Amino acid sequence: MAQRYFVDTLPAPGEFRLGGELAHHLGTVLRSKAGDQVRLADGRGRSAPAGIVAIGKREIVLEVGPGEFAAAPNRRVHLAFAPPRKQRADWLFEHGTEVGVAVFWPLWTARTRPQGEKPERWQRLARAAAGQCDRDWLPEIRPALEFDAFVAHPDLPVRRLLADREGPGLPAGAAADAGEVLLLVGPEGGFSRPETELARNAGFEPIRLGPHILRTETAALLGAGLLMASS
Repeated sequence: MAQRYFVDTLPAPGEFRLGGELAHHLGTVLRSKAGDQVRLADGRGRSAPAGIVAIGKREIVLEVGPGEFAAAPNRRVHLAFAPPRKQRADWLFEHGTEVGVAVFWPLWTARTRPQGEKPERWQRLARAAAGQCDRDWLPEIRPALEFDAFVAHPDLPVRRLLADREGPGLPAGAAADAGEVLLLVGPEGGFSRPETELARNAGFEPIRLGPHILRTETAALLGAGLLMASS
């Protein structure tokens, strides 16, 4: 059972009638009953305890307690990658959320053309994973970009890392620094030479994540985990 459930707007303390997909999930799928306790959250740091008072066919009546606020993490990891195929992309968004990725940047590269972009599905997977791991802040999933548009984007963090098997190891202290950091991971077969040069010219620092050639989702999760380890 999830640790928390996300709503668009956190209700004020008192009685609240919950409908829609979440009410169906709690009442029909999980077979919740009166007296069960849940936690509602808005994905932007605010959450509140709530007790189930009654369960109807189309809505659930909750008694919501006082709200609480959790500040955003000091370390915000941005993860940029060419989405792998099918379930592998789902796996990356789900487990990247559990690790703590703050912003996902899906990319289209010379070796991965637009296919199977599923922003609504990825958002649902991220919300479910955030609920399971009791995360206060939902990750942001940016619209997919072409590689050249991405490296020129004005919202990229100043600290930029490029996963590169030939690069040096992760710099000492990189996982302990507060602030925002961006990790760029290549597609199957790697980035093209022009893309690699474009990234380096845009301030991306090559780092090695290990001695072996890794799948996109493996490198992305490993790198994000290393950067979040001391946050």
